[in-house]
Amino acid sequence: MTGDDSLLKNSRFRRLWVGQGLSFVGDFVSTVALVLLVVDVSGSASAVGGVLVARLLPTLASPLVGVLADRLDRRAVLVTADLVRAVLVVGLIFARDLPVIFALVFLLGVAQTVFNPTVRAAFPSVVGGGDLTRANALISGTFSFSVMAGPALGGVLVAFVGIEMAFLLDALTFLASAALLSTIPLPAPERDDAEEGFLRELRAGFGYLAGARVPLAIVAGAFLATLTANATIPAEAFLAKETFGAGDIGYGLLASLWGGGMILGSALTVVLGGRMKLTLLYFLSIFATAVAFVGVGLAPTFVLALGAIAAAGVANGVDNVATDTVLQERVPDAFLGRVFATRFMTFSAGEALAYPLGGLLVDATGPRPTYLLAGAATAAAGLLVVLLVVVPPGSKRFERGNFK
Repeated sequence: MTGDDSLLKNSRFRRLWVGQGLSFVGDFVSTVALVLLVVDVSGSASAVGGVLVARLLPTLASPLVGVLADRLDRRAVLVTADLVRAVLVVGLIFARDLPVIFALVFLLGVAQTVFNPTVRAAFPSVVGGGDLTRANALISGTFSFSVMAGPALGGVLVAFVGIEMAFLLDALTFLASAALLSTIPLPAPERDDAEEGFLRELRAGFGYLAGARVPLAIVAGAFLATLTANATIPAEAFLAKETFGAGDIGYGLLASLWGGGMILGSALTVVLGGRMKLTLLYFLSIFATAVAFVGVGLAPTFVLALGAIAAAGVANGVDNVATDTVLQERVPDAFLGRVFATRFMTFSAGEALAYPLGGLLVDATGPRPTYLLAGAATAAAGLLVVLLVVVPPGSKRFERGNFK
């Protein structure tokens, strides 16, 4: 029996996978609808940017949420977060004032901030004795497929049946996810001291990270690599339309090939994960991204630029699967929620800084230099991440085998 066969015979994993897959597609469908709703209501590009930032802001408080993921019933947290998101998305169907839309989107960000680290922390207990690498690859590959299919489906729905139906579909996916999650038994989080206060648990989570080289490197890498890589996003449309004259279709191809590369990267991690250490794969994925960005910047033709973009997507897919699996295997269950929450916070901080930085770089230097600078900066980020692992740890007290 192969690892995939074993996973797919795990009914708890199948329910989680299907629920997450439906929710992923619904999220991207509703993102398209949300952008178009804000454009209809305000006619302002700044308002579109503002509403996307409003959804991102709650993730900056992720470590606080991580404590809840490590002390509350995780199934109840996940189901509640999905139900709340379903209600909030339904609210968007009736929202026609910009302040109301901002408020609903901010609350959606809060619910998502609660959900994401909790589901990552619950994942090892759902997979059980199965292969975490394959399980993460299936989830990541499904997400990557949603990156490609969700926006297209959202555009079709809005064009033919209206914005309201796109939001309704997303709400239904949250309800389906909640229903499936409610049937998955999850053990109570392991806790070192059930009587510890909230702030003490928060400090303990940061203390664990300070003494754990690999998890700390991954959390720091989430910030550094996101900051350098996402700075290229504002350059994409200019690269396709102005540098290569490929027009809107070229821009669509460029964005789609990144998502396709991520799917291949997820599968590649399964193939290579049994032959080399996942931490090494993670390091290599950062440097591969750097090389790919330089390739985009130097590409003489659009076809070669697309190939380099796809290669960067492959590296991104490897990064996603490898880092999730390494954290789930190395971090004690009692700290999983806090570690993943901190990782989401650093990722979001890097994303929030990358977009305006990338825009300034494109305006000042153009698309090609932006990709070249991003490649150099990503390589530097990779070196810093490697150094965090190579430097002797300050403490081994919290390694999984020694956790008391």
